[in-house]
Amino acid sequence: MRGLPVLSRVLWAGLPLFLGILLASCGSDSQNNQSRQPLRLTLRIDTGYVDEPYNTTLTADGGIRPYKFSLEGNLPKGLTYSNGRISGTPQEKGNFELTVSVEDANLSNRTQKVTLVIGETPPPRLDQVFPLAEVSDPFPYLFRVRDREARGFQAQIPLKDLKATLDTFKADAGVLYVLRYDEEKGLVDIDAAFIGPRKDFEVFRFTAAPLPDKKVRPEASFRETRVAFYDKNGKLAGNAQAIERVSTQGRYKYSDLEALARNWGRRLTPATTAPQAPAANTPQAPENSSPQGQTEAQATPPAPPENQAANPPGAAENTPPTEPVPPSPAQPAQPGQAQPAQPGQAQPPQPGQAQPAQPEPAQPTSTSTPPGPPSPPTDSAAPAPQASAPATPKLEGDLNSDGVVDQKDLDMLRASYAWASVNAGQAPPPPNQRAPAPPTPPAGTPAGSGTPGSGSGNSSPGNEENPDNSEGK
Repeated sequence: MRGLPVLSRVLWAGLPLFLGILLASCGSDSQNNQSRQPLRLTLRIDTGYVDEPYNTTLTADGGIRPYKFSLEGNLPKGLTYSNGRISGTPQEKGNFELTVSVEDANLSNRTQKVTLVIGETPPPRLDQVFPLAEVSDPFPYLFRVRDREARGFQAQIPLKDLKATLDTFKADAGVLYVLRYDEEKGLVDIDAAFIGPRKDFEVFRFTAAPLPDKKVRPEASFRETRVAFYDKNGKLAGNAQAIERVSTQGRYKYSDLEALARNWGRRLTPATTAPQAPAANTPQAPENSSPQGQTEAQATPPAPPENQAANPPGAAENTPPTEPVPPSPAQPAQPGQAQPAQPGQAQPPQPGQAQPAQPEPAQPTSTSTPPGPPSPPTDSAAPAPQASAPATPKLEGDLNSDGVVDQKDLDMLRASYAWASVNAGQAPPPPNQRAPAPPTPPAGTPAGSGTPGSGSGNSSPGNEENPDNSEGK
């Protein structure tokens, strides 16, 4: 009986040692299992696009961490490599061959060659929302831009057995658009420019209604919608397809609409007109600009030539008390030709030079011509640059030249807009040779636009550039 407690004590004393040995053996097995897993590179190099942010991380598994990556090869412009990560914004497209290597803590290494593909940026995705089932009642149609940023678009929406209700047309506040609806042909043309690059938003919506006594499936109509997007840099995105349109004689084009959107709400700082005011008077000053001519005109108003007598009052008021000492002997010449009273008054400033200079009688005629005296050209030449300076800067998109780009400019553009095919160099230049032909502006021209001919060139019948008369931007 006494042997049993002794045996139990021995067993309990040896149990921890047994468990320790067991755990150690299990740990070594797990470590051995980890070391048995080979080191592998698990690369996933995604395709990138020009002007679109790119980021990818090199990965591996197996072996013993930590891993150390290295990269060999030429990356496209705009991308850099650091600590197992390729990031940046690629600026060139093409296929770039790279060699990736990884090394683990056990100094095992693996190498793999990969190809980084940088392609042309795809255009934004058009998302249209409409009923998929057959309908006989009016329904809302929504036009959305998805996935990538855009600065605008040109679209043509066919309406088969449908009629657009344009008084329900509503556009996003950041969208400037020009709309044309040909009810007879069932076509809605719309050119739009965004105030800033946008994506993943609803551009506009309107209500469409089936023609009387007809049931239609909207998908059959709207799946033929054609659109050409302009990317965030204002260039045509992707391979834009042609959108056939009937062009008009309007003077404005899509580039003007884009300029409106780019500068929307901006106001031109008023130019300082103070330095330009003297420019209008300075052309008169050169005729009497010489100090000699001013003193002579002051001394004897009736005697000088006709063109000099018109200006002396202003010149005399400027310098009556301070008679500068004449820089040249030209002034004493006047006593020879002028009336006797003139030498008596003009003599104080010329005491020493009067006698030798009298033999030259031709000098009075030179006072009437600005090029005669040598010193005045410096004074008369100074106002010349100011005369050309009045060319005031113009804010791009300010069509009515009122110093601000606002709704008035948009209305002016809508009243004389030239529709054309999208990929034919965008909108063609306005036919200036035909612009003066229409004698009267269209009825929709805003009053007080300030730009001559703003409403001309868009009066062709059947082309209603802005039938919605929407006040939205």
